[in-house]
Amino acid sequence: MTERLNRREFINLNWESTIGFLGNFLAPQMEVERDFFRPPGSISELEFLTTCTRCGKCKEICPEQSIRLFPLSSGAKLVNTPVLDPNDSPCTFCQKCIEVCSDNALNLDAYKKQPFLGYVKVHKNRCLGFQQVMCDYCVRACPVDGALRIDNGVPVISKEHCTGCGICVPSCMADGSALQVVIKEA
Repeated sequence: MTERLNRREFINLNWESTIGFLGNFLAPQMEVERDFFRPPGSISELEFLTTCTRCGKCKEICPEQSIRLFPLSSGAKLVNTPVLDPNDSPCTFCQKCIEVCSDNALNLDAYKKQPFLGYVKVHKNRCLGFQQVMCDYCVRACPVDGALRIDNGVPVISKEHCTGCGICVPSCMADGSALQVVIKEA
């Protein structure tokens, strides 16, 4: 190595290596089920944790700023790995995060196998349609044909077509939103 590193670069490089090592060491001991959303095109959780280099390029390239990185407080196995919450910041499935992922933790093959994050659940006690109020804002906001429709005045979700992008969530006029993206099993 002919290039000299300053102290900050040296510490940063060693910190990233240490976290990556700990993540790889601890991954086999972890439960493989997750209760959070990874970006589109993510491989299985165990493979993801051992493959992702925690470079943060997916977060940097996301035009919607939907991708965040787990903080240190989440533990060594998750720290600096990408996570998103479509209920807070919708995902447009632009695939830029997949294009920039050099370690293949996010890839097109995985995206084609599972082209969704989850699906939208309607909370009937908050939904205006279930309170006999005419409303179709969620249907108008939904970018996926056949994923969301109004039937007898209430929204109906097609779990087969819904991608869980979350674009309909902020369009909901109900107090606190009647829509929530939940995890969909493959």
